[in-house]
Amino acid sequence: MKRSFFRLFGISLLHKTKTRKFYKALVLYYTMKKLFIFLTLGILLTSFTLSAPLTGSASANAGMNNQATTTQNTEKQEIENARKDSQIEVQEKNKLKIRDNECQEGCTCTSSSIKCQLQNGKEMTITAGKSGNTIIQVKGEEMKTQVQLYKEENKLYGQFKNNKTKEIKIMPDQIKEKIQERLRLKNCSCEMELDKEGDYQIQTKKEAKFLGFIPIKKKFNIEIDATTGETKQVKSSWWGFLAKDIDEEIIVGVSCGTVTPGQNDACCQTKGYNVWDSEKSECLFE
Repeated sequence: MKRSFFRLFGISLLHKTKTRKFYKALVLYYTMKKLFIFLTLGILLTSFTLSAPLTGSASANAGMNNQATTTQNTEKQEIENARKDSQIEVQEKNKLKIRDNECQEGCTCTSSSIKCQLQNGKEMTITAGKSGNTIIQVKGEEMKTQVQLYKEENKLYGQFKNNKTKEIKIMPDQIKEKIQERLRLKNCSCEMELDKEGDYQIQTKKEAKFLGFIPIKKKFNIEIDATTGETKQVKSSWWGFLAKDIDEEIIVGVSCGTVTPGQNDACCQTKGYNVWDSEKSECLFE
């Protein structure tokens, strides 16, 4: 009996001890859980509090940047507009216009013509032609055009297609000389027109023999770049292959391709060009 009593008492005491430990552990668990929740809420509230001013600051900075960009764009646009207005004023001032009260500096004007000196020392005469054409004459050779012409610092410019402004470097007298060299003509009777693409369109004729014995005049259409002086194409009559050209004897040295080797550029420069192009066999502007 004694043994049974002590055994039961021991079991009861052990059970109470385990129960107390369990409750302590349970209380500790809930305490930690509450503490974790409070810490989490505190961190979240702090982050929201800090993020609000930062977001406002970022928005303010973005607004300031946008305003600065807008101001810069406006200033650039104003500068660009001022530049365009200045260009328009310069172009208007430098226009070569016949029957106008104003005369270009360095030019002599009458009611029917304008005479101007070019940078190469040549004198250019401008007169009014038919159908709205303007006639330009240099050293007795002339060409016609409907392109608006400008003169600045003794250089001639034209306003071509899409409002592109290009310098017109090659003059009618040089065109004639270039065609005579290419077609081996002593004297070229050339009709020249400067088109709105910036090219000279030239028509001329050359003596030939059809089928080798019938004398005829063979037509040629030639296109030359007004800025570079490059001969872009040469076309003849479709039946041209049936006619043999009669080449006229050209004076040696007239073409810069026949001068002493190494002197080609110097030869071209005496004619107002810059360089000799050996591939195209002609003088060109740079």
